[in-house]
Amino acid sequence: MWKTAASENAEAWTFASGLVSAREGRLLPAGFFQQVLAEPNLEGVYRRLSETVLQGRVAAREDLHRADELAAAAFRDLLTEMRSICPAPRVADLFELRDRFTSFKWFVKRTEMGIEPPAGTHVPTHDETWERLWADLPVELPAPFQYAAERARLAVHAAPKRPELLDAAVDSVCLAALCEEAERTGSPFVAGYFRRHDAAKGVEMLWRARIQGLGENAEDFILHGRQDDELFHALAARDEADWPEVLRVAMDGLATARLAEAAGLDRVRAFVAAADEWLMDYARQAKAVTFGPERVFGYLVAMEAELYNLRVAAGGRAAGIAAELLAGRLRACYC
Repeated sequence: MWKTAASENAEAWTFASGLVSAREGRLLPAGFFQQVLAEPNLEGVYRRLSETVLQGRVAAREDLHRADELAAAAFRDLLTEMRSICPAPRVADLFELRDRFTSFKWFVKRTEMGIEPPAGTHVPTHDETWERLWADLPVELPAPFQYAAERARLAVHAAPKRPELLDAAVDSVCLAALCEEAERTGSPFVAGYFRRHDAAKGVEMLWRARIQGLGENAEDFILHGRQDDELFHALAARDEADWPEVLRVAMDGLATARLAEAAGLDRVRAFVAAADEWLMDYARQAKAVTFGPERVFGYLVAMEAELYNLRVAAGGRAAGIAAELLAGRLRACYC
């Protein structure tokens, strides 16, 4: 079992940990979202939201169309609250750092590729900051953002019509930065989560690149900065058909049975679902910590997944997307 980061600051973490411990009892189980998807009409979906963290934010049935925006606002407010009550705000800062990279990536997609986020998707904007960063002008941002911009320029220059390459370039820098920042929390558990996240996302990107025939250039962007060199060297040395076995050994606890049964992009989707459950299994270990950043981090992971599922279920139903398609997009739940 890993050591906690709160041993020298136990008293200060007690209140924050006690608060999230009490709130964990209100987290929604997977069955709740299945019930939302099974509602025969939007009035039923709207009523279901009165049982969730979005209660009070969804004032009328028409607000279901704004589920993405409202859920994003709810998570931002939660991060602000956790920063105010935690002795060290770094845990909440990790989520904001990731969102800032996402915002920058969409800025580049809009300005260089004419690609907008999917309808209803809320993306925080920092356009003036990103304009200066993209123009290579002085800007007050952590160093990884300058490096992300450098890698993004290379990706856009190499393939101006392939957003997948841009995703690979920016996401790889983002995950490396998250792993580095997670180490600064002083919690091996939090750092371990992001190392796992880096491995899972790297495998997903590499698999998609192989299937879509993006070539060695894309793989260079994907493999750059990965935390687990041994895993990616093992994948590179084996045929894609053997990857499920490589992953079973390297990613202990990952459910690989569906990977062997699927093919093509279906196999990638099966991996993404298995990796999501694998990461949530890890996050649930935070419940074993009485107090500390680990307990708060686990709750934030839980709430992010819950709000994502609310966006998918409520917003998807409002958009008229078939329930069976929405069910396949739901994430693993913490409880």
